[in-house]
Amino acid sequence: MEHIIIQGLSMNFNHFSIRTKLILLLSSSAIFALSLSFIASAYYVVRTQRERSFHKLIQLAKITGQNISASLVFDDQKSANNMLQPFSLDPSIQAAMVYTQENVLFASYQNTHSINEFTNDTFRALDDKVIEEVDWDTIRVSVPIIFNTQKIGYIKIISDTQEMKQEMKNELTRLFIVGFIIILIIVVASFKFHKIFTSPIYKLLEIMKNISTNNDYTIQIDTNCKDEFKDLYLGFSSMLTTMYEQKKKIEFIHKQTRDSIEYAASIQQSLLPVEKNMIDFFDEIFTIWQPKDTVGGDIYLFESLRHEDEALLMLIDCTGHGVPGAFVAMIVNAIEKEIVAKLIKSDFDINPAIIMAYFNKHMRLLLHQNDKKNPSNAGFDGAIIYINKKKNILRYTGANTPLFVVQDNILEVFKGDKQSIGYKKSNPEYLFTMNEIDLNKDIQVYLTTDGYLDQTGGEKGFLFGKRRFKKLIQSVYKEAYVEQKKIFEDTLTEYKKEQDTKDDTTVVAFKFKNNKEKSYDT
Repeated sequence: MEHIIIQGLSMNFNHFSIRTKLILLLSSSAIFALSLSFIASAYYVVRTQRERSFHKLIQLAKITGQNISASLVFDDQKSANNMLQPFSLDPSIQAAMVYTQENVLFASYQNTHSINEFTNDTFRALDDKVIEEVDWDTIRVSVPIIFNTQKIGYIKIISDTQEMKQEMKNELTRLFIVGFIIILIIVVASFKFHKIFTSPIYKLLEIMKNISTNNDYTIQIDTNCKDEFKDLYLGFSSMLTTMYEQKKKIEFIHKQTRDSIEYAASIQQSLLPVEKNMIDFFDEIFTIWQPKDTVGGDIYLFESLRHEDEALLMLIDCTGHGVPGAFVAMIVNAIEKEIVAKLIKSDFDINPAIIMAYFNKHMRLLLHQNDKKNPSNAGFDGAIIYINKKKNILRYTGANTPLFVVQDNILEVFKGDKQSIGYKKSNPEYLFTMNEIDLNKDIQVYLTTDGYLDQTGGEKGFLFGKRRFKKLIQSVYKEAYVEQKKIFEDTLTEYKKEQDTKDDTTVVAFKFKNNKEKSYDT
């Protein structure tokens, strides 16, 4: 419990400003020192007043003993009692008693009823020794009575402590007043002179705030100080100069990098299909291509083949995003160009499963990923669609990328193969599945990379997921494609809210109408 209290006080102290800490430190140090001084002074006062009181009573007892010794020798009790009566003039004297050598009461004076408590044998002068005792209410002394160098008895005097208490009270009050005045002076002086110590620190703090607010590293710092703060200012100035130079270098490098990435983005943008070619081929189509960064690993490709009614559509989600993903996407694009060139020159039936297998082998070969020692491990997930409008067929092969198809107002999902392309762990001999769909009926097709499905958001931060994607398709497929594109974009934006974008996002959707009355919406 004590540890928790101390820790709590320490935490509260840490929240104070340097100025407040300094004032508290000076004040508390002064109070502590004065408290020790007050305790020592109080002890000295008590001891001094006690010694004074004892000295007063002992001297009074010795004088009275000398005066009364003759009466004690000649056994004149009346004379002895008369000699004790002047004690009545001092109200502090409670009692005075004269005893013979045999400890027999010879004469006495008293103004209280407490005499019996002092008549015991433990409080008597032995030989020539003086006995002193004190408690909260009384001071007691016992002094031997000497006649011709012989002890003939002893005298006891009992006094109250009122006078001693009053003297101590007066002395302690003076000490307290002086201590309070000194503490007050120190506290006022702390408020007055703390600026001598804290002004350089606050000046440095203001400079740092100005740098943070205005991003100005060229501020000149006044170094008029002659103490250690001068070294601090000089060191801070040197640090600012170094930071400013490094800042300029970083800004230059950042600009070069940004310019390079933006140029790379324009190159990657040029690799995307010409929009008019897609509009001319499909009845309706829309595309969403949103790299997480300026460039990304998502890419979609469209290629006309041996005649205008035959084409390939690919949606590719490469390893990573940003610059690494863009590099992999360019490799995929290069392999795709090679495949298309071979297909155009051929006359055999086109199968997207064979094309996917070709990608799988050649990605591994091109990146030397058959070698276990090679650190490279790049690849992609994606879908390849072959369309032949003359034959009214659509063929699909997917690698971890499903195909969403709406026909006769029914949504069907083709899952594709659970096999990625080109990675070290990908099976180079894997036989992919081809799905063939009849185009004699109106059909709408939707493809998406996992950037849309894996985006977190909503109230609980869950993934958007395939279930929501299917519901989204079912709610919009009857709308014009211009409107559908806006709904897809707005839905994802609304769902993720303040969440960061997790990955590159690409959606491709198109429609074929059985009546062939084309409507080209983008």
